[in-house]
Amino acid sequence: MRTRGWQRVFSFTFIQHIKTKSFIIGTIIICLLVAALSVLTNVLPVVLSKDDDNPGGIGGGDSNAPSFSTVWLYDEPSILADEDKAMISEMLEGSVSASDKSFDQMCADLEQTNSGEAAVKITAITNADGILERYNIRTVYSPESTGAENLNAVLCELVNRRVMLNAGVLPENYASTKVGISSFAIEAGAEEWSIFQSAMNYFVPIVVSLVLFMLIFAYGQIVAQSIATEKTSRVMELLLTSVRPLAVVIGKVLAMGLVGFTQFILIGAVGAASFAISSPFGFTGKAMQIAADSQIQEALSQATSGMLTSDEQIAQAVNEFSSAFSPLNIILIVIIFLLGFIFFALIAALIGASISRMEDLQQAMGPYSILGVVGMYLAYFPVIFNIDSMDTGIASTNPVQMFSYFFPISSPFALPSAILLGTLTPLQSLIGVAILAAAVVLVAVIVSKVYEAIILHNGNRIKFGDILKMAARK
Repeated sequence: MRTRGWQRVFSFTFIQHIKTKSFIIGTIIICLLVAALSVLTNVLPVVLSKDDDNPGGIGGGDSNAPSFSTVWLYDEPSILADEDKAMISEMLEGSVSASDKSFDQMCADLEQTNSGEAAVKITAITNADGILERYNIRTVYSPESTGAENLNAVLCELVNRRVMLNAGVLPENYASTKVGISSFAIEAGAEEWSIFQSAMNYFVPIVVSLVLFMLIFAYGQIVAQSIATEKTSRVMELLLTSVRPLAVVIGKVLAMGLVGFTQFILIGAVGAASFAISSPFGFTGKAMQIAADSQIQEALSQATSGMLTSDEQIAQAVNEFSSAFSPLNIILIVIIFLLGFIFFALIAALIGASISRMEDLQQAMGPYSILGVVGMYLAYFPVIFNIDSMDTGIASTNPVQMFSYFFPISSPFALPSAILLGTLTPLQSLIGVAILAAAVVLVAVIVSKVYEAIILHNGNRIKFGDILKMAARK
């Protein structure tokens, strides 16, 4: 049989690799990276969604509130009333005063001191007809002082409030005029995301594609290097006395596939554990606290994401993401990982067998590197282009991203996140897996036709195009 002896190659390759320092150190580094990204994915949506601690008041509760000892106020249009100045003074825990010096002279004095003082000049800007267009606020503060930006924000708020009050708005009605307005356009039938769903749909594909690329592509390179080393050191000639050539590549590919799968499971466990540990500080922990709230569950069943409160949006995002971990989806992701690895590993094995000198390996791996990088970028960058959905809350999947799900070079890196996030329908997911499986079969057929010939070849490097021609002739 052409595959006789693959079991011995498999066991030897597997045991030798998991004992190497590169495997152990590499696994630790990747686990640390995935742990950090898992925590970020969990915590960042909560950070992004935090409400302003001071939604309508003036200066209350801001940890970066200004604390100038004295503000020298030059209010040329006399827009601020005494009560406004008192509010500034109370907020600063300092004084708001007028000065006999000119504004320019005060600015020159502040340059020479570090007493925590600031000079503020308010001017009215009018057009050619003398009609007021706007007020201008200029703040100059002493060196090493902080909080000037917040001081300006408070002054802008006070000036705006005074303009409204002077126009006849009652003080008790002023808060009702501070109504924020947001707008967006959405195509009919498009899905609308909350901030939590947007963050999940942005970060999960990036994390998954990077991890799968590191595992699949890196282990494919190891297969090529292993075969090339044994061939150039004449170990292959001794090995072939008891093992058929095709059995060598099958044993090595399956062994490295098991090593990669083992590492994949370990990394997944670390990522899940990190996600769980960070739950009390992230949106999953908050979701657990509100999961039993019957009112929220009722709201989820009756309203769209755009009508839900923050707590309801958290519960919705967690419910949808948790439901993605169904047995079928997990099985599909494992199959995709194995198919993707076999696809790239078989190509790498052909390249490793095509050289007769180790010096040629790096050049020979050029096409393989291009394939891997193109596949990763197709899975990675289309997601980055959708960052606008983080702000608009509108689901967006561009054509390049859809193409990456069905293109065999990129689908091993792109399909798992699409399945987890529900980007594809079950039928589309199965079609993507089927296309990848067909590509693996095609590469396997090429390997079975030409591997025995090229592994025994000595001389100039066989180019990848020549390998394809050899397969076409057989």
